[in-house]
Amino acid sequence: FFIPAIILQLMGAYNSEHVRRRLGYFISVIREYINAKEDIIYAFERSVIKGKIAEPLRSYINDTVIQVRLGMDPQDALDLLKEKVSNPQFSDFILNIKQNIRYRGDLKVLLCNMENQFSKLEEEFNRRKISTFRNKIYIVLAMAFVIIVAYMLIRTNPKALNFYTNTTPGKLYLTLFAALYASGFYMMTTISRFKH
Repeated sequence: FFIPAIILQLMGAYNSEHVRRRLGYFISVIREYINAKEDIIYAFERSVIKGKIAEPLRSYINDTVIQVRLGMDPQDALDLLKEKVSNPQFSDFILNIKQNIRYRGDLKVLLCNMENQFSKLEEEFNRRKISTFRNKIYIVLAMAFVIIVAYMLIRTNPKALNFYTNTTPGKLYLTLFAALYASGFYMMTTISRFKH
């Protein structure tokens, strides 16, 4: 019964990562419309109408525009948008937009600076992926070697096979080793995550 929750969590992580990768482009699209009219909701609306942003962000932005047009406070609509994406970089973007709306700052300058910032962040993400790729290959090879050696030892030694498959302590050890192996695999997949 955990499978639907795991699938939803994986889909949420994928959508969050997709939005993070496309955030610089999204800001550049919004800047085009800000040059015509300095209104962030107008820029959001035009970016959805022209179809310049991809899903899932397009649906989220469209919902935000509809909420504001129907009378919701823009600050509240932006908070809901931030919750839908659940990404630290996108949360920073929304926080800056909210502050700009509240204190009537220069939206063009803000978006230009944010576009540069997210471009540099994306470069750093890519650099880290490249630098950790070789290390991940070594770890995966070592983990595969451990499985092969363990399998060979258990299959060639009847006492070990009997211990791990027919006795309670052996089954407990096997479960513990599998859990440790799974946690090691999970830790390996998180090596290149960037925490800011």
